[in-house]
Amino acid sequence: MNKENMEKGIKAEKLFEQYLNSENIPFYRIDQNKESQSEEFKSKNIRRPDYLIHTKRGVFYIDVKYREKKPFGLNCEERFPIDQYNIKTLFQFQEQLHHDVWLAFTDVLNKPHFLYTTISQIYEYYKNIEKLYIEKNYQKFSRVFMYIPNALFSFNRLSFDKGFYNEPDLRYFEEEIEYLRKIANYR
Repeated sequence: MNKENMEKGIKAEKLFEQYLNSENIPFYRIDQNKESQSEEFKSKNIRRPDYLIHTKRGVFYIDVKYREKKPFGLNCEERFPIDQYNIKTLFQFQEQLHHDVWLAFTDVLNKPHFLYTTISQIYEYYKNIEKLYIEKNYQKFSRVFMYIPNALFSFNRLSFDKGFYNEPDLRYFEEEIEYLRKIANYR
């Protein structure tokens, strides 16, 4: 990872901490230094997520990713890239500790704005691509980037009370209220 990307990643993590503090979500930042990692983790190529957070819905491990979205596919859908190594090592952490790992992606560095998904969803997507790729008799691919479809991002909010959730689109509420108002006037 180059210096500029590392600095953006650190800034995204600081924004995430700012967000957690603004939502009164208790958290621990997990030390990422190799010296603080057990030999067991090193030997099994396990990567630790960045945070352990606590909400009323439970405790969650979260890895924060800053990525610039890239156009992908025939429709040029803007997608977040993540490399195969990150997918596998975070999934290994989840499998060894038997606890879900979540990812918080952002491409914004001036305010806390994150989209959330689980490493399980990304890993399943990756494994399906790998299976199809190998079935087509291509050679096994090494460290490559996967481009995560927007449909895999399940949530756009996180709070102490609700855990992960989606912010409602107020347009739908307004349309519903207008509909109910019209029905009430007909009676």
